Formats: sequence, structure tokens, C-alpha cells
Amino acid sequence: MADGPQDLTTGTDELLAALDRGVLTVTLNRPAARNAYSITLLDALGAVLASAEDDDRVRVVVVTGAGDGFCAGGDVKVMARGESIFGPRDDVEARRTRQAAAQRATTVRLAQFAKPTLALVNGPAVGAGLALALACDLRWTAESAVLRTGFTRAGLAGDFGCTWLLTRLVGPARAMALLLTSASLTARDARDVGLVTEVVPDGDLRARGLALARTLADTSPLALRAVKDNVARASTQDLASCADAEVDWHVRLVETAEHRAAVSALSRPRTAPPG
Repeated sequence: MADGPQDLTTGTDELLAALDRGVLTVTLNRPAARNAYSITLLDALGAVLASAEDDDRVRVVVVTGAGDGFCAGGDVKVMARGESIFGPRDDVEARRTRQAAAQRATTVRLAQFAKPTLALVNGPAVGAGLALALACDLRWTAESAVLRTGFTRAGLAGDFGCTWLLTRLVGPARAMALLLTSASLTARDARDVGLVTEVVPDGDLRARGLALARTLADTSPLALRAVKDNVARASTQDLASCADAEVDWHVRLVETAEHRAAVSALSRPRTAPPG
């Protein structure tokens, strides 16, 4: 990997991507629309994520938004015109097929990503934009950020996997309440109910979030993959099956150079602090 950040081509100015020391930072770049989705942005995001999964240079993916918003989800101005970014309004099947493909390429892929993912929620995350954040492994938010499902306010029920992601994170009762009422949550309220991992002062979010991402990028990628696999199993399998899977990963990881180097470093005597 070349020294210093590398700006990557995404095919559009609506999505920016930069790779630096194993960390791929993906920035939704429609600030005038609070980074609401367009089909161009979604296509680019899907392509970047697909490429990142197969690129050994990429160890961690960070998703954030340009300007003062993370992602507003669906573009209500487009909806108000009676249009859809997924195709002609009179071709329901074409729109259904196009949207299903976009969802699988973005939030569904992120939720199943083999590498660690981190959402830096720098501003409002609403509707399908909230789903994008929820699909990441970790969610760090600025103190001023607001999270809202927002679907029922627009006469909708939810998409981009938001219902599944919410239910898995906070349970069916709380997910139902959040979806039915479209209530706005402050960053701290979202953390208290389990939607947010960390709340950070606005001006510190990017620097502190990227510092965490670099720490993860310096960790054994196979160990991180194993953690993600073990946690994913925990919600679908019984204890004995999960414990057996942990053993399988443990035996495999013990044979890695990363494990041997790590335990060697941990076993060295620590130097006493001066004075």
C-alpha cells in the first residue's frame, strides 16, 4: 500500500472513498440534500463495498456523511414530485427489483461484511439512512446527531433492512415503538437504548473514530473476522453450537503468525514507569 491516503475513484462525486493505512473511509457526498440517497449514490456505494470486501488492502470500512448530515435516507423532494429513484412510478415490478438489488448491495452487504465496519454519524440519520448506520458493527455519533426511523411520517413502513436491524439491536417491543412513532432520539438517548456505541463531541468525531479504525486495522484480520462470525452465530444458534464454533476459530487462530507475535509481545516484562 502506498504511503499516505489514496483517493479512490467511485465514478461519481456523490460518493467519495479514500484508503489510508488499511482504513477505507466512504463519504456520502450530497450535503445539500443531507446525503439523501440517489440511484447514482447507491450504485456507487454498492460497487465500493463489493470491491472493498475482496481487497486485501482494506481492513476496516468507515461510513460517514459530508456536511452536517449523515444520511436522510429517501429524498423527500423526489417523492413529493411523485417520482422514485428506482424507476418509473407506473412500473411497480421494475422499481421493486431495482430497490431490492440496491438494498442487498448496501445495507444487507454491510450487515454481513466480513471486515469490521464503523459508522461515524456526524448528523441526522433518518429512515434508510438510519438503516445504513445500523448495518455497521459500531456506531459512533456526534453529540448533536439525531436518529429517527421517520418512515411513518412519510406514510411508509420501512426499507433497507431497518426493521430487522432495529429488532436485532433493541428487541421487538422497542423497535415497534420506534417504527410506529418515528420518534427522534438524541445521540445519548440512542446510546442508552443500544443503537449507538459511543457519543463523541462534534469536533472530535472524525479524528477519534478514525483512530479507532486504525487500531482495528492493525489487529489480526482473521481474529476480527472470527469475532464477527462468533457474534453472528450467537443470535441464531444454541450455546453448545456457538461454543464449538469458538473452538474451531481458536484452533485456527493459534496457528497464525499474528497470534504468535501478539502473545510474544504480551509476555515481555513491562518497563516500570520512570520515577
